[in-house]
Amino acid sequence: MKILFFGDSITESGRNPADGSDLGVGYVKIAAGKLKLLYPDRRFEFVNRGVGGNCTEHLLARVGTDVAEEYPDIVILQVGVNDVWQRFSVGREITVGEFEDNYTKIVSAIEETGAKLILLEPFVLKMEDKARFRPFLTKYNAVIREIAARENLPLVPLDEIFIGLTQDIDPAQFSVDGVHPTHRGCRYIADLVIKELKKFL
Repeated sequence: MKILFFGDSITESGRNPADGSDLGVGYVKIAAGKLKLLYPDRRFEFVNRGVGGNCTEHLLARVGTDVAEEYPDIVILQVGVNDVWQRFSVGREITVGEFEDNYTKIVSAIEETGAKLILLEPFVLKMEDKARFRPFLTKYNAVIREIAARENLPLVPLDEIFIGLTQDIDPAQFSVDGVHPTHRGCRYIADLVIKELKKFL
């Protein structure tokens, strides 16, 4: 069974792009290791196709080569925070309509491969310099929830979950900057992903 992780830097997490088998050091590698222990008799192939800085438009541009041509059985999709970041880094606004169009096309392209698809919400933790992300990310996540409901796709509401967790726990436990997860954050994401993957195994 081939499980492919498709996304931005949260997925990439230090992988070597020149090595197609490198899983990085984040939630992808942790999830892969745990699944091998949980299912010792199953043959898994894990593929990390995260690229740091990618927005939905970038994933749409490479969904053919990085997903369709890999012939995965299951795809885990996580993207969106860089669509917000564009506004602040280069002054480019990606409208809700543009985001919805890009995300819908990515989902359709993956579904056309016949692979099972699991969606992960992009998230922002409550850190002072990331407060400006909140209103825009909330709108994007509403779009993702609508697409998940419409397509009857499993969705891991990471943003909602981390908001709840950090009511009583210092957000720095889960992220170094409000966006990129710490090792503890990666372990938490990996466990949530495995919970959904188990439904297909």
